[in-house]
Amino acid sequence: MKKLLFAFTFIITMYIAQAEPQFRALVLTERGGQHGSFTDAALKWLTVKAQELNFEFTEINSPKSVTAKELSKYQLVIQLDYPPYTWPEEAEKAFMRYIDDGLGGWVGFHHATLLGEFDGYPLWHWFSDFMGGIRFKNYIAAKADGTVHVEASEHPVMQGVNKSFLIPDDEWYTFDRNPRPNVQVLASVDESSYRPASDIKMGDHPAIWTNPRKTARNVYFLMGHSGKLFDSKDFTKMFENALVWASKTPEDARTRYAGNYAGAPRFKALIYYSEQVESAHVEFAKQGIEFFKRLNYGNGFVLETTTDLSKFPYEKLKEYNIVIMLNNSPHGGAEREAFKQYMENGGGWLGFHAAAYNDRNTRWPWFVDFLGGGVFYCNNWPPQPAKLDIDIPGHPVTKNLPASFIAPESEWYMWQPNPRNNPNVDVLLTLSRDNYPFGIKDVVSFGDFPVVWTNRRYRMVYLNMGHGDDEFTDATQKLLFVNAFRWVVSRSNDGDPFK
Repeated sequence: MKKLLFAFTFIITMYIAQAEPQFRALVLTERGGQHGSFTDAALKWLTVKAQELNFEFTEINSPKSVTAKELSKYQLVIQLDYPPYTWPEEAEKAFMRYIDDGLGGWVGFHHATLLGEFDGYPLWHWFSDFMGGIRFKNYIAAKADGTVHVEASEHPVMQGVNKSFLIPDDEWYTFDRNPRPNVQVLASVDESSYRPASDIKMGDHPAIWTNPRKTARNVYFLMGHSGKLFDSKDFTKMFENALVWASKTPEDARTRYAGNYAGAPRFKALIYYSEQVESAHVEFAKQGIEFFKRLNYGNGFVLETTTDLSKFPYEKLKEYNIVIMLNNSPHGGAEREAFKQYMENGGGWLGFHAAAYNDRNTRWPWFVDFLGGGVFYCNNWPPQPAKLDIDIPGHPVTKNLPASFIAPESEWYMWQPNPRNNPNVDVLLTLSRDNYPFGIKDVVSFGDFPVVWTNRRYRMVYLNMGHGDDEFTDATQKLLFVNAFRWVVSRSNDGDPFK
């Protein structure tokens, strides 16, 4: 009987030993230096915890090996004090998709919010937004003990944690703004509890938070400077909770990229518009925003809007697969240079009506060339419907449209020189000559009148429509807008999900 019991126990033990791990984690560490003791203690603790919770982890000391393929092996990324710079561009893109698309979870500590311009590297704007839109400002030079108060005791990360607990001997960061409006704060530090006391304070000072706007489960811990943290039962309990919670990624997010999903990978789209332009263009922009929001039902892509392009330097703009300009174009040297760099490095653009308006006062030669060489020449007035003819029926933007159709009323711009004369331009739709004479107050009665085209040197489509509140009333024209949007996105360097 004893032999049978021993054999049974041995079999069960071997089965457990060979069982598939609950999850696999990639641990990005910062070795040595002032954070070395924390990293060493964390790895020692993770080794023990991996046996208890049945998970595996792989340590790397640099993001150079981080690719989309590599990240697909892991359900969790743990950032042990590694900063948000020195990352290669491929690693940045892979990690952004991993978080934005919920392909895995993330747990980060301390140095992960050293956001700014350091060691010659620019601010990683996406990571700043991920952390609540913050930038590193200062820190308590003399390490201090601090009392942390739990604010969201119901959150899985805070289960079994005391309402208040002491964090020993840590370096407390401050930021240029409070992340609270953009994240869910789980706990904050009481700055009056610092021992030794410090005059460097934020006031309201979040210490643990998660960004619920991201598909991936994520949690950030401000602490992470000293190995003494692992003497705190509250800290280790939070760490353990975070591992279990963040590693449970929504199943549909991971299977979406397993080769058995017919949809497109999620991408980021930015809508730029102005409320300080003529009212008809503002009306179009409002309806345009709602139109693209409806295209995003089901969260097929990440959609953001802005009225201020000055907040989008190239380093941030390049995170977007497509920029949609509804009624305005970049102003000022910095905005223009960022957009030029974005387009010349593979960015995508969908422009409507006034977004392409330029005349002798615009003084932006690159933009004129980008549009195919045309400068505003004249327009009809008042706005009216128009018959449009398809120039290239087999093009992805026009392939399912009728040979001609009546577009809703608009103000139609004519350009000189004609963009059609540019060998890099494909004119897709033209104002039919059947419309002439066209207009009442301002009459157009002659000439070739392109209204939709693309410059093959760039990933772009310009559509002359965009005046007033009738532009989204016609099904054919809405289909044109969808086609153009899909085509610009599909030509990205990340692949062609819309073939």
